[in-house]
Amino acid sequence: MHVQRFTCNLSFIEGALANQVTSQTNDISSAKILAQQKTISENSDLHLTCSTFGKNKPIQVTVYLCKGDLWIEKKQQKQDQNDSTFTIHRVGLHHSGNYSCVYSPRETLPPKVTKKREPIEIVVISNFLPADISVAAPSDVHEGDDVAFRCIVSGPLQTLGECQLIHSYLMRSETILQVQAFHVARMEANFTIEGAVVRDSGNYSCVVLPSKCIQEGEKTVHGNNTVLVEVKESLIFMLIATFGVTTLMILLGLCLWWINKQGGFGSNSCVADQQPDMTEEQQVQREEEDLDAQFDSFSMEQDEDYQNLGEEDFTYSADHEGFYSVAEDPPAGPVYAVSFREERRNPHLP
Repeated sequence: MHVQRFTCNLSFIEGALANQVTSQTNDISSAKILAQQKTISENSDLHLTCSTFGKNKPIQVTVYLCKGDLWIEKKQQKQDQNDSTFTIHRVGLHHSGNYSCVYSPRETLPPKVTKKREPIEIVVISNFLPADISVAAPSDVHEGDDVAFRCIVSGPLQTLGECQLIHSYLMRSETILQVQAFHVARMEANFTIEGAVVRDSGNYSCVVLPSKCIQEGEKTVHGNNTVLVEVKESLIFMLIATFGVTTLMILLGLCLWWINKQGGFGSNSCVADQQPDMTEEQQVQREEEDLDAQFDSFSMEQDEDYQNLGEEDFTYSADHEGFYSVAEDPPAGPVYAVSFREERRNPHLP
């Protein structure tokens, strides 16, 4: 008797639970879900709309946004309203998955929703994705060598709008060195350091940016503006490049010939230009040295003529000490030279 009564009670409980589940399922209806973008980048905002347009609903219902079999957000919707929009701010990779919508007159549903729905898939793309890097040259690189790197991604790669060219970075430690286009079809990018130097030594890595799409035909990165830097060559290098070393040697030879023809560096205009700060006293001293040299040369030529003259051929002038005159036919050159020298060396003479 007791066993039969227990069996009847168990059957009653199971039937009540089944009716409760059926009742809960019957008052839950599926709504249409809409998304502005089904593929978005990391840290973006995800906007999802649950629409009850065309549904026969009571005066007021509660709309539930579901991910998988669990509802995650809910909003009240009046009878004259058809759309309820949900926003998930700064999504991460864990927000990828299947999303759907339901509505019910009840304000609270169990966490798990068993009602059949029509979900959509949302894919959140990482901003930075580590890649594999390799060097296309021996590790013992010498200065001046070109170093080529190859950056690849082994797994599947999701991009925004099925983009075929995305950005990729070559990095040393945590510093970005170069930016290149990563070919999604070939799953690789190539970097080159030309004319490597010692400071280029270090640990290199590569990352790709699936959320940074490059339009077809645009394989370079552009800034907001450009500036022109023009490095000018020095005059000597311009002359060497224009005339060559041979021409410069010819010009130098002509310059030396002209200096010798003018009697040395003292009378050459090129050398004179290099001494703009010479004082008047130095100029006078230099002129005296030139006159001394000329006088010594002239005196040697006239030495024999003076030796043939006797004392009677000279008269002494008392007015000017050291001045001599010839009685009959004196040679004008020596007398003038002696007088001029005495005047230059004795500025106090009248």
